[in-house]
Amino acid sequence: MFILNPPQLQVIDAMSNGASLTDAAAQAGIHRNTISQWRRISPDFREALAITRYDRALLYRDRAVELADLAFETLRGVLTYPKSSPSIRLRAALYIIDKASTPPKFEKEEPASMVDMFNAMAEAEQNRFAQQQPPEPANHAQNCTTVPNAAESIPALHVHNSAQKPETYRRPEPKTGRNDPCPCGSTRKYKHCCLNKSAA
Repeated sequence: MFILNPPQLQVIDAMSNGASLTDAAAQAGIHRNTISQWRRISPDFREALAITRYDRALLYRDRAVELADLAFETLRGVLTYPKSSPSIRLRAALYIIDKASTPPKFEKEEPASMVDMFNAMAEAEQNRFAQQQPPEPANHAQNCTTVPNAAESIPALHVHNSAQKPETYRRPEPKTGRNDPCPCGSTRKYKHCCLNKSAA
């Protein structure tokens, strides 16, 4: 349902009866630019105008189909009439050749995908199951027993106990740096004296 003011309705009605955009504006007593402004700011008018033009195109197409046989007979007469000018006969011949050599578009309907088929089957099964289920009583929530969760019945494995914290390792003596004096009593640095021996 479109929300249109009376001038807009008059324009749409005039165009649906075959009037052009300029004639429709003159019948509504407005300027042609007003219709252009309506098309920019009014989605309802824009959609109604598009539907009207589409209906007119279908109407003209139906009329053209009705006159197609007569038009081709006229072209036949132009082509067979010996006094027709060569340019007119050439244009008529080119039109016939173009129409005869251009096949119509074949719009193939794409089959439904497997996902769509499975979704439709699942929805139909759910609807059938819902129809077979009896109505639940009012106090169903009070009478039903709580079903234990399956995840809770499985014993937990390798669960870390946060209460048992690992003890921190402490060295019996302070760590000797690489550039500190060697604890063996020599005057050399630890990295040049006992570091390699400790590693070995």
